[in-house]
Amino acid sequence: MGGKVDEILSKEGVVVLIEYPSLSHPERVFARIVEGLRGRGIRPLIVDVFDTLHIFFQNLRFAGIWINLGDIPVIKERGFVKVGNVLGNVEVIEDFEYHLALYSSIARKVPEESRRHTIVLGVEKFAFPFMDQPPKLERYFETVQRRYLQVMDKTNFLFLNTDVASEYLKKGLEQDSDYVFLVQDGRLYPVKSIQEGV
Repeated sequence: MGGKVDEILSKEGVVVLIEYPSLSHPERVFARIVEGLRGRGIRPLIVDVFDTLHIFFQNLRFAGIWINLGDIPVIKERGFVKVGNVLGNVEVIEDFEYHLALYSSIARKVPEESRRHTIVLGVEKFAFPFMDQPPKLERYFETVQRRYLQVMDKTNFLFLNTDVASEYLKKGLEQDSDYVFLVQDGRLYPVKSIQEGV
């Protein structure tokens, strides 16, 4: 797994989607990415959706893996458990414009050195409020996801639980990502790259 994570970390200014089924261990890939970025002198911003960071952190502890997140800036998207240096919590997801305004006000607190590398945990949970409303989910993509992701020279790592995400959400994220990897049996497998397409 180390070689694939190093390959991921060598990418700059791209969107990397890391897909995983519920029974895999994406938290180990997450830990390697955080440690790899730290080794490069980078403290990434973590966007924690519905306490997914807490779940990853606990699973790592159960596996005997310790990761220091105390100085890592975190923006929470709903949820209650604070892990890392939480800068703020965005509670409103359904009203996209208001959501962006709240997120932007918290994002101003993110240290300059953390702004170019973002790890988003629990991407699939964004869509929970509109799972049965495809038109609203499409509007979500147009308003929040695509506008947020298209930041020049910014590297984004998105973690997506494919057992929970709708097929529509999965396909939309794959389309908008430069690289897609699958976590299976503790290993990373390439699914898509800029050169190859899907």
